Amino acid sequence: MLSFWQKHGFPTLAVSIIALLFQPTVTGGNLDYCDARYPSLTLYEPPPYFPEHRRDKIDISANKTLSGKDGSSTFEGNVILERHELRIKADIATFDNSSREISVHGDVHLNAPSMTLTADTGKFFLDNENTEFSNISFFIPETRLRGHADLVTSQGDKTARLVDSSITSCPPGDVDWLLSADTINLDLQDEYGKARNVVLRFHNVPFLYTPYIEFPISDKRRSGLLVPSFETSSSRGFELVIPWYWNIAPNQDATIAPHYMDRRGIQLDTQYRYLTKTTDGVLDFNYLHEDRITLEQRYSFKYLQHTNFNRNLRLTIDYKDVSDDEYLQDFSSSLLGTSTTHLSQRADLVASYTNWHMLGQLQTYETLDPTIAESERPYSMLPKLKLKGGEELIENLNFTLDTEWVNFVHEDNISVEGPRFILQPGIALDLQSSGWFLKPAIEFNHTQYNVSDGGGTKVDTPDRNLPITSIDSGVFLERVTAKDLITTLEPRLFYLYVPFEDQSGLPLFDTSVPDFTLSQMFRKNRFNGGDRIGDANQLTAALRSRIINPATGYEYMRASIGQIYYFDDRQVTQTGIPETSKSSDIIAEINATVSNWSANAGMTWDIERHNSSKHSASLHYENENNAIFNLGYSRRRATTTNIEPLEQTDVSFVAPVGRKFTLIGRWNYSLEQERDLETIAGISYESCCWSMIVALQRNLVQSSTIDEDYNNSILFQLVLKGLGSVSGDSAVDKLKQSILGFKSEY
Repeated sequence: MLSFWQKHGFPTLAVSIIALLFQPTVTGGNLDYCDARYPSLTLYEPPPYFPEHRRDKIDISANKTLSGKDGSSTFEGNVILERHELRIKADIATFDNSSREISVHGDVHLNAPSMTLTADTGKFFLDNENTEFSNISFFIPETRLRGHADLVTSQGDKTARLVDSSITSCPPGDVDWLLSADTINLDLQDEYGKARNVVLRFHNVPFLYTPYIEFPISDKRRSGLLVPSFETSSSRGFELVIPWYWNIAPNQDATIAPHYMDRRGIQLDTQYRYLTKTTDGVLDFNYLHEDRITLEQRYSFKYLQHTNFNRNLRLTIDYKDVSDDEYLQDFSSSLLGTSTTHLSQRADLVASYTNWHMLGQLQTYETLDPTIAESERPYSMLPKLKLKGGEELIENLNFTLDTEWVNFVHEDNISVEGPRFILQPGIALDLQSSGWFLKPAIEFNHTQYNVSDGGGTKVDTPDRNLPITSIDSGVFLERVTAKDLITTLEPRLFYLYVPFEDQSGLPLFDTSVPDFTLSQMFRKNRFNGGDRIGDANQLTAALRSRIINPATGYEYMRASIGQIYYFDDRQVTQTGIPETSKSSDIIAEINATVSNWSANAGMTWDIERHNSSKHSASLHYENENNAIFNLGYSRRRATTTNIEPLEQTDVSFVAPVGRKFTLIGRWNYSLEQERDLETIAGISYESCCWSMIVALQRNLVQSSTIDEDYNNSILFQLVLKGLGSVSGDSAVDKLKQSILGFKSEY
C-alpha cells in the first residue's frame, strides 16, 4: 500500500455537492419492506473514519503500480483510494504530477458518509480542488433518493454544476415520480442553487414546471416561493395558497401568501416572526378586502410575544382580534374554532423570586356569540396585580400570603365597575414523612371594594372578613405483588371550616362555579374568582390506589373515589337558595394502561336521585404500526351551573390495510341533539417513494353568511419521499386535531 502526503488533501467536494443538493427534507416512513427493491443499498459501504492526525492523507492500493520519472503514477486492478470519510474504487487510477491531477476510469464507485456514487470517469485537481465526474448515478440511503447526471463539475469549494440531472426516490423499474433539470448551478459559499427547465413528473405526467428556480442547499434561510397548498370546503369553495418567504434578517422573517377562495375572494395571509436575545414574537394578519358573500371587509389578527428580561422576570402578550362575530365560523375548519364564543386579549408580566410570585395583567375579551346579552359578557381586568408566596418561619411552620388588586371594567353602561382588593395571609404547618402527611392551616381573607354604577355613582359595599381553617391529612400504604409491582392504598381526609357571612351585597365580577371534580373537593373555596367565598363546615374523604412499576415509576393503574360530608347547610350560593344536602355527589375515576391499550372512566353519582349526573369513558389503542383506535362516550345532565345537557359519542381510527393502504375515520355524534358534530372519512396510500392522503371532513357550523349547517371540506396531501409534501401540511394538521394519536412522518 502507498501513502503520500498532500498539501490540500484529497477533495471530497465532488461528492458532497450532490448530498448537499438533495439533502433529506423528511426522514421517510418505514421502508423495510422496500429495501429489496433498492439494489444500491447493497453497494453502499460506510467510508473509513481516520484519526485526526491522518485526515489529510490518502491511502491507495492496487494490484499493479507503475511510476514515471516525472513523479506520475498509474494504478491498475482493484484500485482503492481512501481518505477520511471517503472511499473510491476503480479499475484504473492515474496521478499526473505536473498537473497535480488524479483520474479514475472504469467502473468508478464512490462511498461517502451520506451517499454512494458510480461514474464512468472522474478527475480531481489537488491544488485547486476542482473536480469533474461524467455519467454519474448516485444513491442516498437515508432517503432512498437516487439520480443521474451526465456531468458534474466543481470549482474548489466555491461553485458546482450538474448537467442533465434527475432524481427520484422510487425503486428501479417503478419510477412513479421524477424531478429533472437541464442545468443546476450551486453557489457553495452562499449555500443556494439555481436550476433551469425543472420538471416534476408524477406517473409520467408533468404537473409542475418552472423555467428557472432558486433554492437553498442547507439550513440557511433564503427568500423565495414555498410549496403551494390547496383544499376545498363548502364555506370557502376551492382554495389555493401560494406563500412567498421573505428572509428579512438573521433574526426576522415573514411569509406573504395570496389565498384564493372560490366563494369568498382573494385574501392576503401574512406572518411576521422575530427573535432577539430576550424576545420572540409572531404576528399573523389575514385580510380579505371584500367577501363575495357578505360584501364586507373580513380580517383576523393575532400577536403572540414571549420576553424573558432575566431569569426572574418575563412578559407574555397574547392578542387576538377578528373583524366580525362570524369570522371563525366561516374561515376555521375545526370544530373548536367554530364553537369559540370569546377571544381573550391579555398581557402578563410575571416576576418570580425564590418562593414569591408577582403578576401584573391586562385582560379583555371580544365576544363572538351575539346571543350573549351585553350585560352577561365578561368583565375586563385593567389591570390585575397579584402577589403570592410564602416563607418558612421556623421548621415546618410557614407563612403564606395571597393578595390581589383588580380594576374591573365592563363594556355596557349600566354594570357596576371599579377596583377590588383582597388580602389573605395565613399560617400553615407542614408535617410529613414517607408514609403520612398532616397539614393544618389557617388563613384570613379581607376583601374590600370601591365601585360605582354606570352613572358614576359610588355603590356602598361592605368589607368582607373571613377566617379559613383547614386540615389536610393522608396516609400512604403499599405492598409488593407477586410480579414485583407496587400496589398502593392512599386514604386522604380534608377538613374545611369557613363561617357564614352574608355576601349578597357584593358585586359579581369574575365569580363562577367550576365543574365538580375530585380536585375541586380539596379546594378552600367552591367558587372561582374572588367575589364569593363559600361558607363551609365539611369533611372530604377520598381514597386512591395505584399499581406502579418500581423500576421505572410507570403507573399501570390509578383509581380514585371521593365524597364531601357537610355538617352545616351552605348559605352562600349563586342563586341565593341555601344548599341543604348532607353530602356531595360521589366522584370516581379510573385510568389504566396495559401494553398498547389505555382506558379511563369517570362518574359523578347523584346521591339524591340515585343515578349518574355525569359520566364519561374512553378507550385508546395505538401500536408500533401506527394503528389507532379511539372510542369515547360522555354524558352530562343539565344542572344550575350547566344549563345545556350533553351526551356525545366519539369514534375514530387509523387502520392499516396491508402494507400500502390505511383507512382513516372519525364520527363525533351528539345523542342529545341527534346530529353529527364532526365526521371524517378518508384513505391514505403509501408506496416506497410517495404517499397520499385523501379525506372528506364534515363539521357542524352555525353561520349567518352561508345556508349550510355543515362545512364540508376535502383534505388532501401528496408527499414525494425525499422531497416532502407538494400540497402543504394543512390536511395532516387537521387530522392531528381531530384524531387522538394521529401522526405523520412526512
